[in-house]
Amino acid sequence: GFRGRRIYLGPRGTRLTTAKARELAREEELVLLCGHYEGVDQRALDACIDEEISIGDYILTGGELAAMVLTDCVSRFIPGVLGSSESPEEESFSDWGLLEYPQYTRPANFRGREVPPVLLNGNHAEILRWRRQEALKKTKQMRPDLLERANLTAADKKYLQSLENE
Repeated sequence: GFRGRRIYLGPRGTRLTTAKARELAREEELVLLCGHYEGVDQRALDACIDEEISIGDYILTGGELAAMVLTDCVSRFIPGVLGSSESPEEESFSDWGLLEYPQYTRPANFRGREVPPVLLNGNHAEILRWRRQEALKKTKQMRPDLLERANLTAADKKYLQSLENE
């Protein structure tokens, strides 16, 4: 028999978050129901659906794109989906609750634009501190609302205060 969760993708649902995706990844099976234009008959939802999930505060013509977003988001937390070198925990909205820090690849100099020297020095503690501070800075600039819920340390708060004083 069916051993999983039946989800309706709709605008009235609870918001899809990293925590929800992580939770859904532990389910044995998922069934996703997508409405189209006016949605789905409420009786069907009452009889067949365990929960309703929304991917954001906007309206789509149907739930198909929302189902693809949910599927992609959830699959990242299923062991073996990402390559071993990639970690879903280090990216935006991970346990830090912050936006992701800037990414750099080779070459170290691209058309006169340098990779920050701290990323080239091999000191993993300094690199981690730089990444954390950059994530804090980017979150403050782009999504300050996330800072209210983020798990901030005393050092984080001090760094954010220093940004205020610049």
